Amino acid sequence: MTRIVCLLTINEPAGNELAGNDPARPALLQVALAHSPRVEDVGAGRIYLDASGLEGLFGDEPRLAARLRDAAAAVDVEIRVGIAESRIAALAAARLGRGVTIVERDGDAAYLAPAPLSLLDLPEETATRLSRWGLRTLGELAALPTAGLFERLGGDGVRVQRLARGEDPRPLVSWRPVPLFEESAVFEWGIETLEPVVERLRELAARVCARLGAAGLAADGFEWTCRLGAGRVHEGALTPAVPITDADSVGGLLRLALEARPPRGVVEALTFRARPVRLAPAQESLTDRSRPAPRLLTATLNRLVALVGADAIGAPALLDTHRPDAVALASYPPHPAPPPSSPRGEGPALALRRLRPPAPASVTLASGRPVAVRSGRLTGRIVAGVGPWRVSGEWWSPRPWLQDEWDVELADGTLCRLAHDGSAWRLEGIYD
Repeated sequence: MTRIVCLLTINEPAGNELAGNDPARPALLQVALAHSPRVEDVGAGRIYLDASGLEGLFGDEPRLAARLRDAAAAVDVEIRVGIAESRIAALAAARLGRGVTIVERDGDAAYLAPAPLSLLDLPEETATRLSRWGLRTLGELAALPTAGLFERLGGDGVRVQRLARGEDPRPLVSWRPVPLFEESAVFEWGIETLEPVVERLRELAARVCARLGAAGLAADGFEWTCRLGAGRVHEGALTPAVPITDADSVGGLLRLALEARPPRGVVEALTFRARPVRLAPAQESLTDRSRPAPRLLTATLNRLVALVGADAIGAPALLDTHRPDAVALASYPPHPAPPPSSPRGEGPALALRRLRPPAPASVTLASGRPVAVRSGRLTGRIVAGVGPWRVSGEWWSPRPWLQDEWDVELADGTLCRLAHDGSAWRLEGIYD
């Protein structure tokens, strides 16, 4: 019979620690691997390990749990331990219990019955629906008729009900170390000029790209480190527009990056590393327009970088501010998200075409409301308008801003947005 141990840190990580930066994770993983050959790391300060057949090595389950806690404490990690026959029951035992909690054999369903539904980490839509049904515990979900649950929630409903009953036949996904795609070279006499550094770095990149291709991977980022004399270090990084493994394209990007920011000093050693990603295979639709090959796209970007500089190439990204039209250039995302589709039954929404920069305008007011506008882009009588909306921000910075905005309709049907900052009017944009 399978027995699963859940190791849960006392203070579960949050925020950026969920992205893989939990400082306790390596130590906790080391403790688990020292006690079982089958370990699953799910992140968020939680690790599962297979306890089946470990009695001969570490004694019964209470002794094993105590040993795991002591080993974690030795590396300054405080944990709770839960042991059961399924992941969900072991997690409930670790999260709801104190210290060490062991669920008796064939007792997962009974132990889970009073546990809250939030233990399942359900999608928001499913959790909201179950809450509307009046369900609060896993036992209430487990007691529902399976046929009726399938009719309302489909296969996902049956799956979560089985979990609520402690039925989880999935095997542990064994942890494997992340392959390190890195190459290094040491130069006994050092390199003083840029061109040999570029060539040596291109050779390292070619070896890394060959290893990536052999593993069926690509890279969405590259980094390099130049060890200079007197213990100094020069570092650099680049992010291609699309994940690539083509050595020639990577070499071209490296040359541009090093020419823009060369190491200052004698280079004694080089290290080049890639950030691997696995691209899901996809078949292009027969009706879609053809797309450029990654190598051709990268080569084009290389030429653009050489013309305008790396800082002028990228994808627009909204800044964390309420200032209208506040955008900056950011690195291209490796997997662009598809554009959101319009809700069923709704037509296309109006699109505001912003003028960059906004056009100066002269506005005539009547009783404090705009009745006519004149600018280099358009002129006319205003027949309808809504506003003003006051928007402001960055009052804590040296450059605070504040303006009143109006959306108006001209006599010829044109819709546009006007803005007034207390001193002048501007035409901000025109609606399609």
